[in-house]
Amino acid sequence: SVRVAVRIRPILGKEKVEGCMECVRPTSRTELVMEGKEKRFTFDYVFGKESSQEEIYRANASPLVHSLFDGYNATVLAYGQTGSGKTYTMGTSTD
Repeated sequence: SVRVAVRIRPILGKEKVEGCMECVRPTSRTELVMEGKEKRFTFDYVFGKESSQEEIYRANASPLVHSLFDGYNATVLAYGQTGSGKTYTMGTSTD
């Protein structure tokens, strides 16, 4: 089955300098809201900016790794526009 997880990354230093503001916030473990429009979106998992790499790994990738050893196929895909936090979430960011 397909599960969709969303991670809200922290604002970067350069974004703070440019006056950027957060545009979404989690309202629960499965829902986020778009600021200003109060538009709600539901996912299998929603992780806020204070979520740790370990927390995200345990909820999303760890079960897939275990299923690989049971003979199943698995894929983890990071999708989003440039600068949205894919590298940050996959654990290779230096910022």
